[in-house]
Amino acid sequence: MAERRIGPFLIEKQLGAGGMGIVYLATYEPAGKKVALKVLTPALSSDAKLLKRFEREIDILKKMSHPNIVKYYGGGTKDGQRYYAMEFVDGGSLQDVLKKRGRLNVEQTIQVGRQLCAALEHAHNAGIIHRDLKPANLFISRKGRLKLGDFGIARDTEATALTAAGKTVGTYAYMAPEQIHGNAPISRKTDLYATGCLLYEILTGETPFLADNPAEMLIQHLNDDPHNVREFNKDCPIWLDELIDRMLSKNPDERPYDALAVHTELSEMLRKLTHSEAVASTMPRSFMASDMQDNIDTVIVGQSTIAAATESATDKPRKKKKKKRDQSPFYERTWFLLTCLGLLIGGAVWFSLPPGEETLYELCRQTWQSNETMVRRDGRQNHMLSYLERFPEGTHASEIQQWANEIAADTYEQKRNPQKEHDFEIAYWEAREKEDEITDSKKGNLLEPLLMYHAVVKATENNSDAIIVNIAANRRVAQLREQLLDSPDRTATIRQYLLHAELMQKEGNPSAAAFIWFHFREVFYGVREVEEFYLYARDRSHGKTSEVPNPPAPPSNLKDIPLSSGNDPEESSGNQDIR
Repeated sequence: MAERRIGPFLIEKQLGAGGMGIVYLATYEPAGKKVALKVLTPALSSDAKLLKRFEREIDILKKMSHPNIVKYYGGGTKDGQRYYAMEFVDGGSLQDVLKKRGRLNVEQTIQVGRQLCAALEHAHNAGIIHRDLKPANLFISRKGRLKLGDFGIARDTEATALTAAGKTVGTYAYMAPEQIHGNAPISRKTDLYATGCLLYEILTGETPFLADNPAEMLIQHLNDDPHNVREFNKDCPIWLDELIDRMLSKNPDERPYDALAVHTELSEMLRKLTHSEAVASTMPRSFMASDMQDNIDTVIVGQSTIAAATESATDKPRKKKKKKRDQSPFYERTWFLLTCLGLLIGGAVWFSLPPGEETLYELCRQTWQSNETMVRRDGRQNHMLSYLERFPEGTHASEIQQWANEIAADTYEQKRNPQKEHDFEIAYWEAREKEDEITDSKKGNLLEPLLMYHAVVKATENNSDAIIVNIAANRRVAQLREQLLDSPDRTATIRQYLLHAELMQKEGNPSAAAFIWFHFREVFYGVREVEEFYLYARDRSHGKTSEVPNPPAPPSNLKDIPLSSGNDPEESSGNQDIR
């Protein structure tokens, strides 16, 4: 049989296939390294939407580097086939382990949960929501390390949404209620719900809900409560049962805050188990132990105690699935549930269709009017960017674009350690640092960061790639200007800084002085209460001799009314450099 190659990779065998291509075991010949090679066939490559999804999956993998996430190595195109290489995890998947064992013990389950939450914390911090957690997507190395893979339907919250609003994705047995609805915000807590389903399955051998068809499964996720884990696994501690119950809450707000919070709780549970002599004497060593030295094959077949426990768990008769409610009103009776099932099937078909322009606009409007940061951020991703992609010339496109930009600016302003790739970003965050320094120490002059922000505004006003920074800087200019004009010390504050400019002029730094004069006249053009200072700054920026005014302090109850928000009509020199 002739050898098959794709680029520098020698194909050995197929590992799997799906809607987004085929995955092969391959060897990177220059280094002799085994890799998993994902290939988008030429037929699929001709589909612009699928190609865009494939490229987005690559972009998502590039953002992440974590020991519990499958590594991305690189990609390319050969003979019309788009491909990329990733780490080959040689121990199979968690699904394989569960098929052989049925379920795991408590310590092993906690170790799985901790490693998965570590991976999710890294992904969520990169703005990535996985949305398709299940045992088949959790791979295990031969040394026992769990690795999260298959980001094929993951959502990048910093990029344009490719899944239309209202379209449900994910695997039914692990799908959060907000995913089923399709039009609710998808967040990191969506992954926590799926993680709860996974832990439930690992401990009991079955997913929280069982059904004969997808529609019934969706109904259960939306309306039913699963049995407690302890009903099927008496070894499960009450605190682990309660954590899983919180993760399976229908309301995302009732779930743990994030993956780090779950990781912390699981770590505390592991500490309790480790220090409990009773538990230690009955529990075999975890295949997910922290030193990760055991061979996974040995663990799968070599622990008779686990095999016996699995057999006894398999042989034990299961209770019939039922709801927790004791009453049986009409809406729990068979005829009513069957009617609802029919409606849900029809609704599922309806929800699978993307909403029309006006429906999507209404979702965008509701997002814009919300006061919740997460709702606005997810609504921008799920609704606004979807509208702009589908209706770029739509009736509401300009309005929604403005909303999307404003929400993006909110996110930008709240960043803690932002990347600074451009000069205007560096200048913006230097102004923020200066403002914070003055605010915290209550020493300095707020005119300094105010004029620094205005310099960013001028430098970005005609740059379409800098619109988010421009909006953020404009906000800071408006806020600091209002704060200064409302201050009873505004006259002294302004005069002090303009005297500072005169000092720099005399000390041989005319460019710094000119920076202050130019941006002061731009910011305060048309403001009646500081007109004398404006006229002085205008004269000095034109090279005229003038003295810094010394007007009396304003009355404490005087309220500024700007005459105009436009630029100085005498200004004709264009944008000024950021200094």
